[in-house]
Amino acid sequence: MRISEMSALALPAVQALEEECFAHPWSLDSLEEAYNNPAAHFLVAKDDNGTVVGYMSAYLVRDEAFVNNVAVTASCRRQGIGSALVERMLELVQSNGASFLSLEVRMSNTPAYELYKSFDFEVEGVRKNFYRDPDEDAFIMTKTFDTERPDGCGCGGFQILS
Repeated sequence: MRISEMSALALPAVQALEEECFAHPWSLDSLEEAYNNPAAHFLVAKDDNGTVVGYMSAYLVRDEAFVNNVAVTASCRRQGIGSALVERMLELVQSNGASFLSLEVRMSNTPAYELYKSFDFEVEGVRKNFYRDPDEDAFIMTKTFDTERPDGCGCGGFQILS
């Protein structure tokens, strides 16, 4: 398995994952529009045959990163693909200046919740009725990065003067 930044050629495979994994999948046009957004970061997981078996997307605006979707094909779940995608996305957004990465997860999605907890994401709140089919609340989970600067200011880039 290999994790890499996605090329436009993978968009149809990612859309097929959307169809498989979500009750309300993104259309190919929506995925293409998101992919072409300069703030977007897309990662794909490919098996040894080069088949896309997972993907993750996030937006990074200023120092704030937000996950759009994470999907792994059903036949490849519980094999570390989700972990590898999350780990690589954390590295990617942090290296591009993010101070945190935030996401929503279905309250009933225990495997995903446990995955994010294993990367030190913390529950910051709840979004009521965030999901449909079935209707369900979402946990808002956030992983905050150490923002300590070389000049010793650990205040997210702001220097506090007294």
